[in-house]
Amino acid sequence: MSRFIAELDGSAQFLKHPLITKELARAYARSEKWFREHATELEDAGWSVEVLYRVGRLAFPYSEWGPGWLTLWNNDKSEPRLGSRGDIEFVVHEAGGHVVQTCWLRANFLS
Repeated sequence: MSRFIAELDGSAQFLKHPLITKELARAYARSEKWFREHATELEDAGWSVEVLYRVGRLAFPYSEWGPGWLTLWNNDKSEPRLGSRGDIEFVVHEAGGHVVQTCWLRANFLS
C-alpha cells in the first residue's frame, strides 16, 4: 500500500472539524473516491492528503481550503481531471461552452 493511500484511509478524521458542513462532507465523499482512483498520479505530482484536505481558518470558502472540499465536486456539470502539470482541473460544462477551473499544487502565476 502506498503512503498516499494510507493517508487517504485516515482522511475521514478531517470530517470532525467544526467548520465542515454537510455540503463539504458530500464534496469529501466524492473527492475521496476520485483521489483513490488517481492516487498514483496525484502522489507522483506531489500532492499530499494533508494539502488536498486542508481546512481553512475561516468558514468555507474563505481562507485556504484544500481542493477536496470544493463544491465543484457536488456539481453534476463538473468533471475533474488531472492537468498536464499535475494540477487538478474541473471542467464545468455550461450551455455555450466549457469553463476550466484549476487547483494549482504550486502557485505559479507566470505559467
